[in-house]
Amino acid sequence: MEWPLAAAVVVVVVAVVVVAAGPARADGAFPDGQSIIVPADRPDEILLATNFGVLASEDAGASWLWSCEQPANGYGRLYQMGPAPAHRLYAVANGKLVFSDDDACGWQVAGGALGGELCEDAFVDPTDGTRVLAAGLASGAAGAVYNVLESIDGGATFARTLYTGAPGDLVTGLEIAASDPMTIDLSLAKGTGAALARSSDGGATWQIADLTTALGGGQVRIVAIDPVDSDRVWLRWLGADGDALALATHGGATIALPLFFEGGVLTAFARTATGTLLVAGTLPGGPVLFRSTDDGATFVALAAPPHILALAERAGTVYAAIDTAYERFGEATSTDQGTTWQPGLAFTSVAAIAPCLKGVCQTDCAARARQKQWPAAVCAADVLVSEPIDAGVIDTGLSDAQVVGPLRDASAVVPIDAGDTPRIPLNGCSCAAMPGWGSAPWALLLGAALLSCQRRRRS
Repeated sequence: MEWPLAAAVVVVVVAVVVVAAGPARADGAFPDGQSIIVPADRPDEILLATNFGVLASEDAGASWLWSCEQPANGYGRLYQMGPAPAHRLYAVANGKLVFSDDDACGWQVAGGALGGELCEDAFVDPTDGTRVLAAGLASGAAGAVYNVLESIDGGATFARTLYTGAPGDLVTGLEIAASDPMTIDLSLAKGTGAALARSSDGGATWQIADLTTALGGGQVRIVAIDPVDSDRVWLRWLGADGDALALATHGGATIALPLFFEGGVLTAFARTATGTLLVAGTLPGGPVLFRSTDDGATFVALAAPPHILALAERAGTVYAAIDTAYERFGEATSTDQGTTWQPGLAFTSVAAIAPCLKGVCQTDCAARARQKQWPAAVCAADVLVSEPIDAGVIDTGLSDAQVVGPLRDASAVVPIDAGDTPRIPLNGCSCAAMPGWGSAPWALLLGAALLSCQRRRRS
């Protein structure tokens, strides 16, 4: 799935915010989004995972409730939701895999073999919510070793070990193919090189392809396995000069690099039900968004996108988690495949604490109100009060006829969490001077001495 922040994998510092100490610091960072979740069978539900808890709307974004971080999901990241009917919510927090069956009101810690290891990443089978894979880091006589473990009870316990890495190797991502659940892909870091491990028999045997010759030095992390063709694996390559979107086929024997973010970072990826591919990132000149309608063979840059951290799609609408260090809203939607965006949730317009956590979240809520993240009334509100947000619609001025870019038919969309660092595309899509969508960072509203913003990212 998305790339984990493992020891020795990636630690990125992006501008540091200096604020008063207290729980409102959002895990020691500027309050910001991480990933966005839109269950296909719950058409009015939107979940925005943040570094200070989970924001949820059950009325298509008209109003939002907040579930604060609790001890079990403190410093939570890599949020994802399992398929129906359970809709179990997962996160990696404090080195553990945790899950919630009551919409983030309460959290349980995964046990079994994973309980004794440091969990770095996890992935839920998109076709079977009882099957979960996790990458654990175990210490032994030979040093730290990565294991990929399997759960068949929805992540409550892990028993079977599917893969054990060599000492010093890192598992930087893992995913189960939606079209063939017996196919599992792992992205690996082996010294300064990268590899892709693939199993076509549910983890009984593995074939490992060295990607270093094709990509050079750097790391790879899994972005998504094509939901229709399991032979196609999208990767994020982190090189010395920037990130790139790579496509591995034939188990990694063939590698293509359709997009390069020179000096920047790939932050989000989504594949819509109509087959459109959207890839977001940042460059030194600002945010960028690329679209392909030919299976990723070519891409076109869309004009003036917002600062996108994560993408998802449902019923023709693309949802984005937005970086609130630059924009005044944390969520936005597009109904024209990324050409225009409608700003949505702003943290200042959160209506109330989720009723199940009204008492638990009071101290954190009050601290956030003092720092102007939202009004003090949020902490006391019992009834949702929704006020429309008129932030306007941004039109990129780009028609579909201008798209030069293949994508397979697909009904699944893979959301990606925010990237670890901001880097331009090949195929002539040069956008180093792409204008940003916002002006001064929203951090100025905190009313504190904001010198920079340190954020943990993954995918």
